[in-house]
Amino acid sequence: MYIIPILAITLIAVVLVILIIRAVRLKPKEHIYKKLTSDLEVDVRKTAEKLSETIRCKTISYSDYSKFDFSEFIKFHDLMKKQFPNSHSEMELKTVNGYSLLYKWNGTDAKLKPGLFMAHIDVVPIEHGTEDDWEYPPFGGDIEGGFVWGRGTIDIKLQIVTMLEACEMLLKTGFKPKRTIYFAFGHDEETDGSNGARKIVEKLQKEGIELEFVNDEGGCINEGILTSVEKPIAFIGIAEKGYLNLKVSIKGKGGHASTPPENSSLGLVAKAICRIERGKMGLRLTDPALQMIESLGRHMGFLSRLVIANFWLFKTVFIKLFTTSGTTGEALLRTTIAPTMAKGSMEPNVLPQVSSFIVNCRILQGETYKDVINHIEMACRGFDYKIDILRHEEPSALSSANSEIFNKIAGAVLGLNNDIAIIPYLMVAGTDSIKYECICKNILRFSPYSINMEDMKRIHGTNERVSLDNISNGVKFYMALFSDM
Repeated sequence: MYIIPILAITLIAVVLVILIIRAVRLKPKEHIYKKLTSDLEVDVRKTAEKLSETIRCKTISYSDYSKFDFSEFIKFHDLMKKQFPNSHSEMELKTVNGYSLLYKWNGTDAKLKPGLFMAHIDVVPIEHGTEDDWEYPPFGGDIEGGFVWGRGTIDIKLQIVTMLEACEMLLKTGFKPKRTIYFAFGHDEETDGSNGARKIVEKLQKEGIELEFVNDEGGCINEGILTSVEKPIAFIGIAEKGYLNLKVSIKGKGGHASTPPENSSLGLVAKAICRIERGKMGLRLTDPALQMIESLGRHMGFLSRLVIANFWLFKTVFIKLFTTSGTTGEALLRTTIAPTMAKGSMEPNVLPQVSSFIVNCRILQGETYKDVINHIEMACRGFDYKIDILRHEEPSALSSANSEIFNKIAGAVLGLNNDIAIIPYLMVAGTDSIKYECICKNILRFSPYSINMEDMKRIHGTNERVSLDNISNGVKFYMALFSDM
């Protein structure tokens, strides 16, 4: 009569032992990365002044391409030649489609496939009415309080300047990379990249170029983003979600606003939006999200490691806690649909016959833009509607977190600070790098700058700035990385 309880206790004990062993084995992997450093000293003030000058170039991109002030982009091109004379002497430079830049730094071993590093010249506009909220003029490039201030400092003229400054310093020593390196700087990433990055890719395709790797802007070194991980976290993007903009138009009864129907077309739009926000697309745990969660678990306390190391048992509970509404965790595990714009009548006293709204969607791996459209069509059932595709990119492929370039980027990060957690992750935002998939299988997304929660809010917002320490560390990172190419 005691056999069953004894067997049950024994089984529970065995399971507990297995759970604990798996948790104990979930340890950080940093020891597998070769730490990369450079002995060259960075003149941070000089580099900050270069960045400051680039901020004064108002290279603003707009959805309406005719609004671009291309004279500011030409000014930026001329500035690059002045600031980085060695790079412009040693590298081949091609201007692509008028305003994007493609540099080629020839390597010594022609057998090696070239690599490519990306950034973009353009910046987003200043939100109308917020100009007086800036501590320093948004295009002044002021160097004050240990920061360079202005639109584009973090996103992402910083990356252009620190990469080329690293090249400039290495060239002074006579250094040449083994592998040919391209630098591609598009001029319309903030809109859709169709006139910049896409044209650069088309040019490389025509030349028969296949790339070993691409690295674009993306994850940074984040501090304080997770209370369960005490050390800074370097998020290296191994994939990004797809991108979709849709315009949904709904017909209703037009006429005079003094005799309104039960629902105007704008009211029907409101109903459709409410249905979309209530009926979200399903949660799914994809491979890049799993890699991120497991890698983070290696740097957490024992109880967290116990959960993550035994996902087969705790998966449902974890997902529920990880995906509270409106969080980054939720965005990592589902395709998001965000209504962002709506339009009704042109006059207050006129009922619009047709009203419309626009949704911005970020598509999870394993789903397509057609799945999103089907989901929105369900929300519009019973209405006379039309859906137009304004822009779309399917989700990216998954790159390896065990590749040579991933390991080298990790090594250069650890060269800045040996106590940083290296984490592969899924980018919920979009980059131009997705356009390179036709000529490259290994695309990563990482910017070597330490960003806290406060400064993350400044990206595309008010009082964008970057610290002098980040400028110095960016140059050191790229010198170490390029030296090992």
